[in-house]
Amino acid sequence: MSNTRATKEELQARYEEAADLLAEGFPGRVVVKKLSEKFSVTPQQARAYVREGEKLAKEAVPVHDRAFLFAQTFAGLQADRIDARDAGNINAQVGASKQLVQMLKLISDIDPMRDFETAFMHAAAPSLNNNRGKFERIYTSTEEAPF
Repeated sequence: MSNTRATKEELQARYEEAADLLAEGFPGRVVVKKLSEKFSVTPQQARAYVREGEKLAKEAVPVHDRAFLFAQTFAGLQADRIDARDAGNINAQVGASKQLVQMLKLISDIDPMRDFETAFMHAAAPSLNNNRGKFERIYTSTEEAPF
């Protein structure tokens, strides 16, 4: 392991390399191993590169395209799962199911406004439920007041 610190430019290059490897489809653990070997850093440092690389990869895809890519990938995984089941390949079927679950965890990245709206509604709920006054009901001529 190296005792010298990376410059900002070197760190940015390492983050971008992590983002590229993730975009190519390598799992995070494989990317960590590759980066730690290539740059002679600890796995902990390489995991930090991967975290920053994930952020870069998310920023690279516009929000309006994320939903389309998500739907397309999700449909492909569902088809893979069905094909694996039909072929009797339980391992591939379980793998596709795990990937589907991982994708469901990413929904907040696709629609960040949904999380904002939820947080806003939770924050506003006490003020919405605070009945400080009563509204007087106006009865029409066909209705009779209960009193």
